[in-house]
Amino acid sequence: MQTRDAMKVDALCRRRCAFALYALPGETKLHFCMAEDGRTEQDFIFRNGFILSTFDGEQLFIPAELDDIPAPEAWEEMRFSPQRNATSREEYSAQFKLYSDFIRSGQVKKIVLARTADENIDSNFSPYQALLDACQQQPAAFKALVHTPRHGTWLFCTPEQLITGQGEQWHTMALAGTRIPCTLPWDAKNRQEQALVAEFMRDVLTPLANELTESSPENLRAGNIEHLCTRFSLRMPPGRLLLLLDQLPPTPAVCGSPVAAARELLLTYPDIERSCYAGYLGPWGWGQVQLYVSLRCMQIFSNFCRLYAGGGLMPDSNEESEWQETAAKMQTMKNLIKA
Repeated sequence: MQTRDAMKVDALCRRRCAFALYALPGETKLHFCMAEDGRTEQDFIFRNGFILSTFDGEQLFIPAELDDIPAPEAWEEMRFSPQRNATSREEYSAQFKLYSDFIRSGQVKKIVLARTADENIDSNFSPYQALLDACQQQPAAFKALVHTPRHGTWLFCTPEQLITGQGEQWHTMALAGTRIPCTLPWDAKNRQEQALVAEFMRDVLTPLANELTESSPENLRAGNIEHLCTRFSLRMPPGRLLLLLDQLPPTPAVCGSPVAAARELLLTYPDIERSCYAGYLGPWGWGQVQLYVSLRCMQIFSNFCRLYAGGGLMPDSNEESEWQETAAKMQTMKNLIKA
């Protein structure tokens, strides 16, 4: 894109309109998606555009109607402020104890504890340039800059595929477990956590798929950390896709296990205002679907960025280790701010 387009994108992040700018895994080419009047909709069936779904299930659809980035002056300026402060160490500790009690009492086997952290930025910070830097630093991830009047401006750089494909050929993954890359075997906690996610995926996919194949767990590198990943490929009539989207997210990787019980606890005793974090997003239409879980993300405000990360608590989880794991996950976004 030209420099003038970059200036338009940064200006649109301060306007009362919605757009998405994204690059698919393995690509650096940016795709722009916006309605002529900057609106969002709920209906996306048989449409081309971009889906943004929050953790609690709210879906926004940005129709693809414009070929070029419009002048931002067509929309009024908007201000967006957070509803609460970033997570303190003391708040995280209290929430860790509460969620650990849920596990000990047998209400859940696993629950994902998330937190936020704020990083200051100066007036020259460019969301567009941060997206370009993400394309260079994380080529294998799905990268997206998304802005809506309802949720503000978000930057995503996620390694986790929710569902991608076209026709009857579809792909997804079970991604869980986190560590600094090494050659040692994975510990029992991380292997058990990943197994819970894979089991859930298997249970959801099997009734919907005419044919299902599953890989052995493999290491998947994501920036400065790595995860355990089991890949699934399935033959499924496209008419079942909406049913799959109704059953698949949120997976135990971003919620907990059993999913229904963990989700109910997270909504009743929230750790943070999750908003777009741990939902899903991506392009929909043009003969295919490319949806990804909303991880490795930050919300961009006028003078700071709010980073989001979480970790799965298991019976033998250690509070300090979990805190450090979230810090390692946030490093992807911190690197983009520093750049």
